[in-house]
Parts: sequence; C-alpha cells; structure tokens
Amino acid sequence: MDQTIHMIIEASELPMSIIIIGVGDADFSDMERLDSDDKLLSLGPRVAKRDIVQFVPFREFKNAGADRLAASVLKEVPGQVCEFFCDMHRVPPLYDYRYQPPEMQ
Repeated sequence: MDQTIHMIIEASELPMSIIIIGVGDADFSDMERLDSDDKLLSLGPRVAKRDIVQFVPFREFKNAGADRLAASVLKEVPGQVCEFFCDMHRVPPLYDYRYQPPEMQ
C-alpha cells in the first residue's frame, strides 16, 4: 500500500486523475484512504499536491442505473482538471464540441 501511495503522491503533479470502482463486498477502506477527500494523501513527509483519486463502491449503485454510477465516478474530474491548470497558472483550453478528428469524419 505504501508503494501505491508513493506513486499517487508522485502522480499528483501530473495532469491525470485515477478512478477506482470497487466491485464486490470486500473491505474497501484502503481505497477510501487513497481517495483522500478529507485531507491530501500523505506518506511520511511527502504530501500529494492535489487529490487525484476518486473511489466509488459499485455496490452503492448496482440498483441505481448506469447514469448515477457514471455521475458519481466522474464528479470530481472537472475540479481536478481545473485545480491542475490553476496550479500551473494556466487556463484550461476550451473544447470545441464541433471539432471532429479526421478519423471520425
């Protein structure tokens, strides 16, 4: 677990998010720890630059429908993107929804 925490702390400086979906009835307390919603993940003196992990236990959504699961899984990603760009003192690029890569035209 310490190696995983170390890697997440290292990755917290990169433009990435980690999404974990817990399947089954296992004890997911370690995954809740990685999610670190209450305070930034730390290991010894090292502290994550930002929260990049979103953990969702599937059992809470197995009767709720795919849209509710997707909303919960993805709810922190926009904030994580904005936080990354703010830390870099930049504005996130605007996405032109009309643009289609050549292979999709």
